[in-house]
Amino acid sequence: MPSATRFLARTGARRSFPFAIAGAALVAFAASGADAKTPLERELPALFAALEKADSVVEGSASPKRILYIFFDANCWYCHLTWKALQPYEKAGLQVRWVPVAYQKDSSTTKAAAIMQAKDRVRALRENELGYKPGSYDGGIAPAKPTKALEAQLEANFELMDRFGVSGTPGLVWKDGKGRVQVKTGMPRLPQLPAITGLPAQKNDDPELRDFR
Repeated sequence: MPSATRFLARTGARRSFPFAIAGAALVAFAASGADAKTPLERELPALFAALEKADSVVEGSASPKRILYIFFDANCWYCHLTWKALQPYEKAGLQVRWVPVAYQKDSSTTKAAAIMQAKDRVRALRENELGYKPGSYDGGIAPAKPTKALEAQLEANFELMDRFGVSGTPGLVWKDGKGRVQVKTGMPRLPQLPAITGLPAQKNDDPELRDFR
């Protein structure tokens, strides 16, 4: 399966991922992330510095034990599951910085706008995830008209995601305990979360996460 960026470059559908391939094909595409170009290790510090400057939804601890960056699309099913999986870790000391991209559907841009242009971004993100519609792969927030600045931001975020070698959402980026930049494409399995977050395993009985236990 081609990477998100190669697929979108070939079709010109950067912000209007065809809904005709929604359903199982869409979510598998968003979760797997097969063949993006992996950046050289020496490039990662500069990429991480750029990521630190990206505008984001900052959720979780104000005095974090670890910061996790996640590229997300507001309509992404696996982003939704990742959000659910990380809620207990946020309570335990994790800070997540959600960096928006918009490529899965036409409404991805307008839902990103509703989140990023909200007075309370964390509340808006929560509204999107609590109201998520798995039957149609739609985030739960009502769309909003994006500003030109936000459209440019979404484009820049998408390019940065590509430079990290992340080929679909969610794309996770963090520094491990030794300060090395780590990158993962796709929804992690729950047993992987302690290594990613630097925190002890947290209990999560959400039935939607059963396939990732």
